[in-house]
Amino acid sequence: MEYVTKNSIITHKVLNDNTGELESKDFMEIQKRKLVKGGFILMYYKSYEQITESVITSNKDLKLFHWITNQFTKNRIESAITHTACTVDVSQPKFSKFVKQLVELNYLCRVSRGIYRLNPFVYVPYQSNAETLQAEWLTLIKENT
Repeated sequence: MEYVTKNSIITHKVLNDNTGELESKDFMEIQKRKLVKGGFILMYYKSYEQITESVITSNKDLKLFHWITNQFTKNRIESAITHTACTVDVSQPKFSKFVKQLVELNYLCRVSRGIYRLNPFVYVPYQSNAETLQAEWLTLIKENT
């Protein structure tokens, strides 16, 4: 596992014991974060906000978007996205068009007929392992092209 360290300087006002005045003092902060490798060199993924702005035009669209996103959990990384299973009251053509838009924006990837996978570079379900999902996503994309 690789880590990235980031050093930054934080300035605080500190009381000087000798003079009784506030003085500015610099402290070094070191942050160590796990490096999550992405496919950003070869592919560009739109951000979550860009996708929602381009797809959602009404309250029903928002409900449908949330319904689709909530189909994916830590234990269910591939899900059947079908109109018959949908709890949002939309027509079949509207549903199909909406899913097609999400696939074109790389928010979803079609695994097989009616089975989709969520893009882990854009959105990772709660408590999911991002590294594993991203590696599987890149493999899936290579297989589909």
